Amino acid sequence: MKENRPSQWRKMTAAVAGGLGAAAGFAAFCRWQNSSLDVTTYRCGSHKLPSSFEDFVLLQVSDLHNKRFGRHQHGLLDRLAAEEPNAILITGDLVDCHRTNIAQAMEFVRGAVRLAPVYYTPGNHEGRLAVYPRLREELVKAGVRVLEDQKACLAYRGGFIELIGLRDPRFLPPEERKNSQVLEKKLEQLTEGEENVFRLLLSHRPELFPIYQKSGVDMVLCGHAHGGQFRLLHQGIFAPGQGVLPKYTGGVHVQGSTAMVVSRGLGNSEFPLRLNNRPEIVKLILSHEGE
Repeated sequence: MKENRPSQWRKMTAAVAGGLGAAAGFAAFCRWQNSSLDVTTYRCGSHKLPSSFEDFVLLQVSDLHNKRFGRHQHGLLDRLAAEEPNAILITGDLVDCHRTNIAQAMEFVRGAVRLAPVYYTPGNHEGRLAVYPRLREELVKAGVRVLEDQKACLAYRGGFIELIGLRDPRFLPPEERKNSQVLEKKLEQLTEGEENVFRLLLSHRPELFPIYQKSGVDMVLCGHAHGGQFRLLHQGIFAPGQGVLPKYTGGVHVQGSTAMVVSRGLGNSEFPLRLNNRPEIVKLILSHEGE
């Protein structure tokens, strides 16, 4: 016997409703995955850290790419404030070269400098911008310490550590961008001085870890990989500069006496979607004991 027409209609309606519901659920999941902030906390111990830096809190912000987290960036700023930072470190790609909005970037920055001292080093997207000098000027006016192949003394309660900011290779002439000796020489110059000082390097690209380790810095903060975009079993799928199944997309990596922390970042660029890879703020709690 053939089904009657009303029964067929009900089944078709149920199938369409189910499909629409699944699509709506997936869209909501994707929205949450790309907008719900995650804070990853690491405790960093070193005998080089002064005792005055015990429980000093550093927050790393990377790869914002002009993404908004609420009106006037209140979602992001409130989350940073809740972690009570002693300093905020921006490791590149604050803006996106494909949709550059300096005013929007500065909306976040002006809120951040009200929370703690802010240090910044530029990434590859800033290296592509003709208007980068204007962005840099705005950052300096707002009170940000811009580190472009420079170092700064971060003092706290009588002790200090060194922050080193390395510009992204995109700022170099094309023929020098893949020349490891150029970066090695810069880092050699920037790490000259007393050996027992804790040195923290801000540099956008994690794939250059062997160069960073060779310089002898104690810790490196990087971004750039966007967590590998899609993550399966803690493995990113693709990252610029590393290709498919990249090695450095998040977490802590150690070579010799150098540790590198890779932020999964906050925003997106060419590819607009993340999966199993929520936007990340990295929180570092310093200690003068342990490793």
